Amino acid sequence: MKIAVAGSTGVLGCAVIPLLLQQGDEVRALARSAEKARKVLPQNIEIAECDLLSPNINATIASYLQGCEAILHLATSIPKNFALPNAWDANTRLRTDAVRILLKASAEVGAKRYIQQSITMAYPDCGENWITEDVPLDTSPERASPCAPVIAMEAMVRNAPAHQLHWCILRGGSFVGRDTFQEGAIENIRAGREIIPCDGRNFVSFIHVADMATATVAALNHAPAGSIFNIVDEPLRQHEYSDRLADSVGANKPQRDMNGNCPPSWRCSNQHAKSNLNWRPTHDLIPK
Repeated sequence: MKIAVAGSTGVLGCAVIPLLLQQGDEVRALARSAEKARKVLPQNIEIAECDLLSPNINATIASYLQGCEAILHLATSIPKNFALPNAWDANTRLRTDAVRILLKASAEVGAKRYIQQSITMAYPDCGENWITEDVPLDTSPERASPCAPVIAMEAMVRNAPAHQLHWCILRGGSFVGRDTFQEGAIENIRAGREIIPCDGRNFVSFIHVADMATATVAALNHAPAGSIFNIVDEPLRQHEYSDRLADSVGANKPQRDMNGNCPPSWRCSNQHAKSNLNWRPTHDLIPK
Protein backbone atom coordinates (compact mmCIF):
# COMPACT_ATOMS: atom_id res chain seq x y z
CA MET A 1 0.00 0.00 0.00
CA LYS A 2 1.22 3.53 -0.74
CA ILE A 3 0.76 5.75 2.29
CA ALA A 4 1.08 9.51 2.71
CA VAL A 5 2.23 10.55 6.18
CA ALA A 6 1.54 14.11 7.32
CA GLY A 7 3.74 15.02 10.27
CA SER A 8 6.43 12.68 9.00
CA THR A 9 9.33 14.33 10.85
CA GLY A 10 7.53 14.62 14.18
CA VAL A 11 8.21 12.26 17.06
CA LEU A 12 5.34 9.95 16.07
CA GLY A 13 5.90 10.12 12.32
CA CYS A 14 9.55 9.16 12.77
CA ALA A 15 8.44 6.09 14.75
CA VAL A 16 5.65 5.06 12.38
CA ILE A 17 7.45 5.25 9.03
CA PRO A 18 10.03 2.48 9.71
CA LEU A 19 7.17 0.17 10.77
CA LEU A 20 5.34 0.84 7.52
CA LEU A 21 8.47 0.06 5.53
CA GLN A 22 9.01 -3.15 7.51
CA GLN A 23 5.62 -4.47 6.41
CA GLY A 24 6.29 -3.62 2.77
CA ASP A 25 4.37 -0.38 2.38
CA GLU A 26 5.54 2.52 0.22
CA VAL A 27 5.74 5.85 2.05
CA ARG A 28 5.39 9.42 0.83
CA ALA A 29 6.51 11.70 3.65
CA LEU A 30 4.84 15.12 3.70
CA ALA A 31 7.27 17.50 5.37
CA ARG A 32 7.66 21.26 5.66
CA SER A 33 11.40 20.84 5.16
CA ALA A 34 12.68 18.22 2.74
CA GLU A 35 16.18 18.87 4.09
CA LYS A 36 15.15 17.94 7.64
CA ALA A 37 13.19 14.93 6.38
CA ARG A 38 16.23 13.57 4.56
CA LYS A 39 18.23 13.82 7.79
CA VAL A 40 15.76 12.08 10.13
CA LEU A 41 13.85 9.63 7.91
CA PRO A 42 14.90 6.41 6.16
CA GLN A 43 16.47 6.84 2.75
CA ASN A 44 14.13 4.58 0.77
CA ILE A 45 11.03 6.81 0.93
CA GLU A 46 9.57 9.56 -1.20
CA ILE A 47 9.67 13.04 0.35
CA ALA A 48 7.22 15.77 -0.65
CA GLU A 49 7.96 19.26 0.65
CA CYS A 50 4.53 20.37 1.77
CA ASP A 51 3.40 22.91 4.37
CA LEU A 52 -0.17 22.11 5.42
CA LEU A 53 -0.58 25.67 6.69
CA SER A 54 0.66 27.47 3.58
CA PRO A 55 -1.79 29.89 1.87
CA ASN A 56 -1.84 27.92 -1.40
CA ILE A 57 -2.16 24.42 0.10
CA ASN A 58 -5.74 24.02 -1.16
CA ALA A 59 -4.53 24.22 -4.73
CA THR A 60 -1.59 21.85 -4.31
CA ILE A 61 -2.44 19.24 -1.69
CA ALA A 62 -4.10 16.79 -4.09
CA SER A 63 -0.88 16.55 -6.12
CA TYR A 64 1.00 15.50 -2.97
CA LEU A 65 -1.53 12.75 -2.23
CA GLN A 66 -1.98 11.47 -5.77
CA GLY A 67 -1.57 7.70 -5.98
CA CYS A 68 -1.76 7.17 -2.21
CA GLU A 69 -4.26 4.64 -0.87
CA ALA A 70 -4.02 5.78 2.76
CA ILE A 71 -3.45 9.09 4.55
CA LEU A 72 -2.04 9.29 8.09
CA HIS A 73 -2.56 12.71 9.67
CA LEU A 74 -0.02 12.74 12.51
CA ALA A 75 0.96 16.41 12.22
CA THR A 76 0.98 18.58 15.33
CA SER A 77 2.74 21.78 16.37
CA ILE A 78 3.21 21.65 20.13
CA PRO A 79 4.73 24.92 21.40
CA LYS A 80 7.80 24.88 23.60
CA ASN A 81 6.41 27.74 25.68
CA PHE A 82 2.71 27.33 26.41
CA ALA A 83 2.47 30.83 27.91
CA LEU A 84 3.34 32.77 24.75
CA PRO A 85 0.49 34.65 23.04
CA ASN A 86 -1.04 32.58 20.23
CA ALA A 87 1.29 29.69 21.16
CA TRP A 88 -1.27 27.09 20.11
CA ASP A 89 -2.48 28.73 16.90
CA ALA A 90 -0.50 26.52 14.52
CA ASN A 91 -1.56 23.36 16.34
CA THR A 92 -5.20 24.46 16.25
CA ARG A 93 -4.99 25.04 12.49
CA LEU A 94 -3.45 21.59 11.98
CA ARG A 95 -6.42 20.12 13.85
CA THR A 96 -9.00 22.10 11.90
CA ASP A 97 -7.93 23.68 8.61
CA ALA A 98 -5.46 20.90 7.73
CA VAL A 99 -7.97 18.15 8.53
CA ARG A 100 -10.59 19.78 6.30
CA ILE A 101 -8.05 20.08 3.47
CA LEU A 102 -6.74 16.53 3.81
CA LEU A 103 -10.21 14.98 3.92
CA LYS A 104 -11.28 16.88 0.80
CA ALA A 105 -8.10 15.93 -1.03
CA SER A 106 -8.42 12.29 0.09
CA ALA A 107 -11.76 12.13 -1.68
CA GLU A 108 -10.36 13.84 -4.78
CA VAL A 109 -7.49 11.36 -5.20
CA GLY A 110 -9.54 8.30 -4.27
CA ALA A 111 -7.70 7.41 -1.06
CA LYS A 112 -9.38 4.54 0.77
CA ARG A 113 -8.06 4.86 4.33
CA TYR A 114 -7.53 7.77 6.71
CA ILE A 115 -6.03 7.69 10.22
CA GLN A 116 -6.42 10.77 12.43
CA GLN A 117 -4.32 11.29 15.54
CA SER A 118 -6.33 12.76 18.41
CA ILE A 119 -5.86 13.07 22.19
CA THR A 120 -7.37 11.65 25.37
CA MET A 121 -6.79 14.99 27.14
CA ALA A 122 -9.96 16.28 25.46
CA TYR A 123 -12.08 14.09 27.74
CA PRO A 124 -13.69 15.73 30.78
CA ASP A 125 -12.49 15.16 34.32
CA CYS A 126 -13.93 11.76 35.26
CA GLY A 127 -12.31 11.33 38.66
CA GLU A 128 -12.00 7.67 39.61
CA ASN A 129 -14.22 6.45 36.77
CA TRP A 130 -12.88 4.66 33.72
CA ILE A 131 -13.07 6.56 30.43
CA THR A 132 -14.08 4.57 27.37
CA GLU A 133 -14.47 5.85 23.83
CA ASP A 134 -18.19 6.36 24.47
CA VAL A 135 -17.55 9.20 26.93
CA PRO A 136 -18.29 12.55 25.18
CA LEU A 137 -15.40 14.99 24.85
CA ASP A 138 -15.27 18.01 27.14
CA THR A 139 -17.48 20.88 25.94
CA SER A 140 -17.17 23.00 29.10
CA PRO A 141 -16.43 26.70 28.44
CA GLU A 142 -13.41 26.73 30.74
CA ARG A 143 -11.66 24.08 28.62
CA ALA A 144 -12.78 25.35 25.22
CA SER A 145 -9.28 26.42 24.19
CA PRO A 146 -7.69 22.94 24.24
CA CYS A 147 -10.82 20.90 23.56
CA ALA A 148 -12.87 22.79 20.96
CA PRO A 149 -10.34 22.26 18.13
CA VAL A 150 -10.20 18.54 18.93
CA ILE A 151 -13.99 18.27 18.94
CA ALA A 152 -14.15 20.11 15.60
CA MET A 153 -11.41 17.90 14.16
CA GLU A 154 -13.10 14.66 15.15
CA ALA A 155 -16.47 15.90 13.91
CA MET A 156 -15.02 16.52 10.45
CA VAL A 157 -13.55 13.03 10.32
CA ARG A 158 -16.72 11.41 11.62
CA ASN A 159 -18.77 13.20 8.97
CA ALA A 160 -16.76 11.55 6.20
CA PRO A 161 -18.84 8.66 4.81
CA ALA A 162 -17.17 5.52 6.22
CA HIS A 163 -18.26 3.48 3.18
CA GLN A 164 -16.20 5.80 0.97
CA LEU A 165 -13.29 6.64 3.26
CA HIS A 166 -12.26 3.97 5.78
CA TRP A 167 -11.45 6.33 8.65
CA CYS A 168 -10.23 5.74 12.19
CA ILE A 169 -9.51 8.16 15.05
CA LEU A 170 -6.78 7.34 17.58
CA ARG A 171 -7.03 9.22 20.87
CA GLY A 172 -3.50 9.02 22.16
CA GLY A 173 -2.43 9.54 25.75
CA SER A 174 0.34 11.87 26.92
CA PHE A 175 3.50 10.85 25.09
CA VAL A 176 6.53 9.56 26.96
CA GLY A 177 9.85 8.44 25.58
CA ARG A 178 12.62 10.12 23.65
CA ASP A 179 11.99 13.68 22.43
CA THR A 180 8.80 14.08 24.50
CA PHE A 181 7.91 16.33 27.42
CA GLN A 182 9.01 13.51 29.71
CA GLU A 183 12.59 14.60 29.11
CA GLY A 184 11.76 18.07 30.41
CA ALA A 185 10.02 16.60 33.44
CA ILE A 186 13.15 14.60 34.25
CA GLU A 187 15.29 17.74 34.02
CA ASN A 188 12.91 19.58 36.34
CA ILE A 189 12.91 16.70 38.83
CA ARG A 190 16.71 16.60 38.90
CA ALA A 191 16.79 20.37 39.45
CA GLY A 192 14.11 20.24 42.15
CA ARG A 193 11.73 22.35 40.06
CA GLU A 194 8.96 19.79 39.47
CA ILE A 195 5.79 20.55 41.46
CA ILE A 196 2.77 18.24 41.65
CA PRO A 197 -0.49 20.22 41.87
CA CYS A 198 -2.84 19.20 44.70
CA ASP A 199 -2.20 15.74 46.12
CA GLY A 200 -1.40 14.15 42.76
CA ARG A 201 -4.18 11.58 43.02
CA ASN A 202 -5.56 12.47 39.58
CA PHE A 203 -5.05 9.82 36.92
CA VAL A 204 -2.95 10.47 33.84
CA SER A 205 -3.10 8.22 30.79
CA PHE A 206 0.31 7.96 29.14
CA ILE A 207 1.53 6.17 26.04
CA HIS A 208 5.08 5.50 24.94
CA VAL A 209 5.70 6.91 21.46
CA ALA A 210 6.84 3.49 20.25
CA ASP A 211 3.53 1.96 21.39
CA MET A 212 1.57 4.78 19.76
CA ALA A 213 3.42 3.96 16.55
CA THR A 214 2.55 0.25 16.65
CA ALA A 215 -1.08 1.16 17.41
CA THR A 216 -1.16 3.47 14.38
CA VAL A 217 0.03 0.70 12.09
CA ALA A 218 -2.34 -1.79 13.73
CA ALA A 219 -5.24 0.60 13.12
CA LEU A 220 -4.22 0.97 9.50
CA ASN A 221 -4.26 -2.80 9.12
CA HIS A 222 -7.15 -3.87 11.35
CA ALA A 223 -9.42 -1.01 12.46
CA PRO A 224 -13.05 -1.26 11.33
CA ALA A 225 -14.29 1.67 9.25
CA GLY A 226 -15.61 4.52 11.39
CA SER A 227 -13.88 3.42 14.62
CA ILE A 228 -12.36 5.35 17.53
CA PHE A 229 -9.79 4.01 19.98
CA ASN A 230 -8.07 5.17 23.15
CA ILE A 231 -4.38 4.45 22.69
CA VAL A 232 -3.00 4.48 26.23
CA ASP A 233 -1.04 2.39 28.67
CA GLU A 234 -2.47 1.55 32.09
CA PRO A 235 -3.28 4.89 33.80
CA LEU A 236 -1.11 6.08 36.66
CA ARG A 237 -1.87 8.56 39.40
CA GLN A 238 0.17 11.72 38.88
CA HIS A 239 2.06 11.33 42.16
CA GLU A 240 2.91 7.70 41.37
CA TYR A 241 4.27 8.59 37.94
CA SER A 242 6.31 11.57 39.18
CA ASP A 243 7.68 9.70 42.20
CA ARG A 244 8.72 6.74 40.03
CA LEU A 245 10.33 9.12 37.56
CA ALA A 246 12.32 10.67 40.41
CA ASP A 247 13.38 7.24 41.66
CA SER A 248 14.55 6.30 38.16
CA VAL A 249 17.08 9.16 38.12
CA GLY A 250 17.99 9.04 41.82
CA ALA A 251 16.38 12.39 42.62
CA ASN A 252 14.14 13.61 45.43
CA LYS A 253 10.42 13.15 44.93
CA PRO A 254 8.63 16.29 43.69
CA GLN A 255 6.85 18.49 46.19
CA ARG A 256 3.06 18.83 46.28
CA ASP A 257 1.34 22.20 45.94
CA MET A 258 -1.85 21.79 47.92
CA ASN A 259 -2.89 25.37 47.06
CA GLY A 260 -2.75 24.85 43.30
CA ASN A 261 -5.62 24.07 40.95
CA CYS A 262 -6.29 20.38 40.73
CA PRO A 263 -5.84 19.02 37.18
CA PRO A 264 -8.42 16.77 35.50
CA SER A 265 -8.30 13.04 36.12
CA TRP A 266 -8.16 10.89 32.97
CA ARG A 267 -8.39 7.18 33.74
CA CYS A 268 -8.66 6.02 30.14
CA SER A 269 -9.31 2.41 29.18
CA ASN A 270 -7.41 0.67 26.37
CA GLN A 271 -9.57 -2.45 26.31
CA HIS A 272 -11.29 -1.53 23.04
CA ALA A 273 -7.94 -1.18 21.25
CA LYS A 274 -6.51 -4.37 22.72
CA SER A 275 -9.59 -6.34 21.71
CA ASN A 276 -9.99 -5.01 18.18
CA LEU A 277 -6.53 -4.03 16.92
CA ASN A 278 -4.48 -7.04 18.03
CA TRP A 279 -2.35 -4.50 19.90
CA ARG A 280 -1.09 -3.86 23.39
CA PRO A 281 1.53 -1.53 24.88
CA THR A 282 4.90 -3.16 25.54
CA HIS A 283 7.26 -0.31 26.45
CA ASP A 284 7.96 0.92 29.98
CA LEU A 285 6.54 4.34 30.82
CA ILE A 286 9.44 5.02 33.18
CA PRO A 287 12.91 5.08 31.55
CA LYS A 288 15.50 2.74 33.02
